[in-house]
Amino acid sequence: MSDFASRLTDLILAWFPIIFGFGVLLAFTVFIIRGISQHRRERQRRVARSALEAKMKYFVYAKIMESILPMARAAKYEDPLSETLEAARLGLVTGGGTQMGEGDTIVWVGLDLALADLDGAVQLTRQRLRELGAPAGSVLEYRVGEEKISVEIA
Repeated sequence: MSDFASRLTDLILAWFPIIFGFGVLLAFTVFIIRGISQHRRERQRRVARSALEAKMKYFVYAKIMESILPMARAAKYEDPLSETLEAARLGLVTGGGTQMGEGDTIVWVGLDLALADLDGAVQLTRQRLRELGAPAGSVLEYRVGEEKISVEIA
C-alpha cells in the first residue's frame, strides 16, 4: 500500500468514531425536536377539540349497516366525518363500536357523535355518511327529551 493510502486509512480510522458520534448526536437531536413539535401540535389539537366538545349539546349514534373491521371503519367513516364536522364546528366523532354476531361476524358498526345542534349538524352528518358510502338501512339515533328519534342516512 502506498504511503498516501496508508495515511488516508489512518486518518479515516482516527476520525470515523468522532464523525459517527456527531452523526448519531445529530440524528438524536432531530428526533427529539420533531417529537417535541409533534407533542405541541397534538396538545393544541386536544385543547381545541376539548373546547369544541364543550360546546356540543347532543349525543347522536350513527348505526351503519356494514360489516367492516374497526381499522377500516375508522378510515372510511370516523376520520372523514370527524374532519367534516370539526371543520364546520358542528360536532365531532367521540368513538365507535362494532356489533358482533354469531361466529365472530360483524353485523353492523356504530359511531358516537357529539353534535352542536339537531338541524344543521344532523343534516351534514347524513349527507357526509351518504357520500362515504353508508348502505341502506343505516340510521342516526338520538333523543329529544324522552322521545327516541331515528333518521335514515341513506
